[in-house]
Amino acid sequence: MFKKLIPLVLTVLCLGVFVLPVNAQAVGTAKTISAGSISLPVVVGVFDLPAVANPFDPAQARLVATITRPGGTKITVEGFWFQEFKIQNANGQRSAMKVGDPHWRVIFASTTPGEYLLSIEANIAGKETVTLTHSVTTNYATSAKVTTSGKSFVKGSAPFVPIAYNIAWANRFEEIEKYDQWFSKASKAGVNVARVWMAAWSLGIEWTDTGLGDYTKRLDRAWLLDNVFELGAKYNIGIDLVFLNHGAFSTTTNPEWYSNPYSAANGGPLANAGEFATSEAAWKFWERRVRYIVARYAAYPSLFTWEWWNEVNFTPITTADLTAWTKRSNAILDTWDPYNTMITSSWSSAASLQNWDGLDYAVTHVYDASDPIKSLTVQADALRAAVPNKPILVGEMGSGTLTEDPFSDPKGLHLHNSQWAATFVGFAGPASYWWWDIYVDPLDLWPITTGLTKLVKDLDVATMTPARHSCLPLTTCLTLSSQKTTIGWIRHNNFDRSAKTQLLLDAAIESLRTKKPIKTIFPDPVSKGGTVSIAVPSNGLYTVTFTNTFTGKLISTSKVTSKNQMIAVKIPKFTGDIAFRAEAVLA
Repeated sequence: MFKKLIPLVLTVLCLGVFVLPVNAQAVGTAKTISAGSISLPVVVGVFDLPAVANPFDPAQARLVATITRPGGTKITVEGFWFQEFKIQNANGQRSAMKVGDPHWRVIFASTTPGEYLLSIEANIAGKETVTLTHSVTTNYATSAKVTTSGKSFVKGSAPFVPIAYNIAWANRFEEIEKYDQWFSKASKAGVNVARVWMAAWSLGIEWTDTGLGDYTKRLDRAWLLDNVFELGAKYNIGIDLVFLNHGAFSTTTNPEWYSNPYSAANGGPLANAGEFATSEAAWKFWERRVRYIVARYAAYPSLFTWEWWNEVNFTPITTADLTAWTKRSNAILDTWDPYNTMITSSWSSAASLQNWDGLDYAVTHVYDASDPIKSLTVQADALRAAVPNKPILVGEMGSGTLTEDPFSDPKGLHLHNSQWAATFVGFAGPASYWWWDIYVDPLDLWPITTGLTKLVKDLDVATMTPARHSCLPLTTCLTLSSQKTTIGWIRHNNFDRSAKTQLLLDAAIESLRTKKPIKTIFPDPVSKGGTVSIAVPSNGLYTVTFTNTFTGKLISTSKVTSKNQMIAVKIPKFTGDIAFRAEAVLA
């Protein structure tokens, strides 16, 4: 993301709160809690500092660490107030129990092996500023974070295709166990991104029980989120962290405004939710929350992106106010996040009509029971026209907004087709399905993603273009081509949830006509295969492999030679759908 210079006046204001009277000398010590690993940040604990009433209020206490890396470059990170916990289960009731005393921490990412020098400045109200020095030697460097490059995502210098699911929350104090289970299953299928909410009922650190600006009562939630990030690192799954869910500021859609601490009814500064974007009193607390979240989580290599809002269109914030709010919030992030983490936001619909300035990629949400090829093509065309030079993704997908039906779609056909369709019609990766906890996991549908993951490995699908082709009768063919590779998805037209629903409706009508029992089970449609022509980037010899779209298992391999940049491909008989990959054989 392009970094903007923060106005000098903002810098002065931020620093100004720390011009404190000198009263007594503060004391302090620093020690390494963990030197981290390839997937975790370095953690330094800071102890023996005077206590304050609210350690989350920068006017009362603030730690700032200037870190000199091996080679001499420097970064500045904020410290944060920390409390360790453990989960206990007593009489069937789960709770978080404190372990040890609270203290300050500083975390940072090791970007290269060697010695890191820390200069930690502690500003405590009424005390003289104290500077603590500390050094940490690491023998590792963190893996590269994902960034954007035009229409694509990259990790280091390699293309990165987000294979994502929404795994937004778990039941109270079950986050560690649940996320361990979900991430383990998802990772085996090639999933590499999980969308996680800081919702009031799960991992949010500020709500009615805390009041504004003091997160003491929810430090257990912050600790649980630490564990989610650590599990993300363990399973190589990046975290798309959503700061705000729409319901928290809505009175109409999943309304929670009545419990929001920003509401004047709960002692907050806002008469209505729309003022959240404009009220300076609200900004004071919002900046504080962002500062704490960034200080605690920005250094994790498993952080994929910051996402400001989920479906902000369900709040009363106007478009103009939201644009200004996003710009200002981006500037706050840029001040405190030295790792250039990507930023996005989301709307429930009409994403193509929104202002994506200052956001690194665009996101749409689609809930539609029709054929995903049709619905997602419309969405992709509109969003690509509006955002031509940024990646676009489907951040939420489902066949309906209430729940998925395990009875009408127990094999996850809509899930499967949504992921494949999004990949082939212009998005930078598969659609991120929503119903993880009541549909995907109970029916063990995670493996559905495996075949697609294997097909797109090492490919930059966002920059690939459709290839000319013929198609088999009664099928839909989608293709993508790069300089040396062409991939394709061939699907029988009736291999779709909406098509199967129509078959059920037709059977019901036939049952009424004939007065015979209704037919409810329909076998997956079979294609007899045949020969089709597919355009390839250049003339020469190609290896063509056909694979199972669900498992990625090899079906057949052949060698073909192109003529006039076309190859004649013999497609084997298949049930439902089939995938192919044509790879140029280098001379």
